Amino acid sequence: MHVRVLTPDDLAAYRALHRFALIEAPNAFVATAENDAARPDEVVADLLARGEAWGAFEGERLVGQLVIDALPYARLAHTRWLHAVYVHPDARGTGACAVLVQTAIDHAVANGARRIALWVNERNIAARRAYARLGFVETGRVPGGIRDAHDYVDDVLMCLKVGA
Repeated sequence: MHVRVLTPDDLAAYRALHRFALIEAPNAFVATAENDAARPDEVVADLLARGEAWGAFEGERLVGQLVIDALPYARLAHTRWLHAVYVHPDARGTGACAVLVQTAIDHAVANGARRIALWVNERNIAARRAYARLGFVETGRVPGGIRDAHDYVDDVLMCLKVGA
């Protein structure tokens, strides 16, 4: 397995895995398959061109992806936001998620990050455990922040202090 920054050349693979993820694990994302279908390829290609998306590959096959970015404010530039993390079921349990996330974090630290933050559905226990194994800790919640089918669940904020 190898991990690298995704580029616009990876657009088809990125979109295919993301669409699969939204169907396979709909409660792991705030986006829906309908949101994704309405998002033009040009918008996703711009994301890939910015170097904010990372991918884990088994051979030539994209099996995991994430986005790590910063808000466009100088005073918040030290914090990177991790989102849209997904590993295909075929690659779960292989360490792909940990390697993917850690590689993206290491790159962010090398580029000035001091804190990594993410939001996760309180019911996504597997993701919360995976993030905790990487050192993330829960630092806050938005009670009922996510509409999950016909219910409202907490949106959990998890943070990791990194860098000097």
